Amino acid sequence: MTTTPLLALLLMSTAASANVVASDGGYASPEGGTNRPPRPTRVEGRVGMLMGGSDVGDADGFSLGVSAGLGYRIGDVTLRALFDHYKVGDGADEVGDRRGRGTRLGGAARYSFANTSTDKSGKGLGVDFWGEVGFGVEHITWRQGGVLDRPSGEVAVGFELDGFGERNDRTRRRRHIGYFMAFRSLIAQGPEMDGPAVCGGPCTKATKPSRTDISMFFEVGLHWGR
Repeated sequence: MTTTPLLALLLMSTAASANVVASDGGYASPEGGTNRPPRPTRVEGRVGMLMGGSDVGDADGFSLGVSAGLGYRIGDVTLRALFDHYKVGDGADEVGDRRGRGTRLGGAARYSFANTSTDKSGKGLGVDFWGEVGFGVEHITWRQGGVLDRPSGEVAVGFELDGFGERNDRTRRRRHIGYFMAFRSLIAQGPEMDGPAVCGGPCTKATKPSRTDISMFFEVGLHWGR
């Protein structure tokens, strides 16, 4: 008479323990699915300096500028809003004296190819190697008068050093601050150039100058967020 309730309790506890099985940081259901913890997220801001060469039609020369960005990262993917401001115009050793400023607003998607210390809960240092593609609008103002507005693409690669704090138990995020370096190329279509086809050097066929403008910048700066 007393064994029946004990047997029933034993069967109920066995069935309950079979419903949840630990599996690689999540749990497996009897149906075969596995619930894993969500990918880490973070918000980050960036400021940097640009140094390289700007290219606007036949006006190309050494350029300095500043950059800024705001991003939201989910796992290895970051969506970013971008702002760049830099010098455009002829080089110092060229006869022309065209000078101006370029301002670019855009967005980009970044993917982390390799990183360390992005999913640990304790303090520490991490290194992140990434690539980025983006699109924006470039506004160029010439000092002598005139403006040029055009779409602009972007390709970039870089790496950064991150210093992480303790993970917040409520938000599951960690404060971070660090240093980054990148190589960025801005690609746009140049204005139509008048004149006949020519040879800029030894060639077998004369052509008009290419309308593809490629501005190349080395970027260095700081990033922070949580």
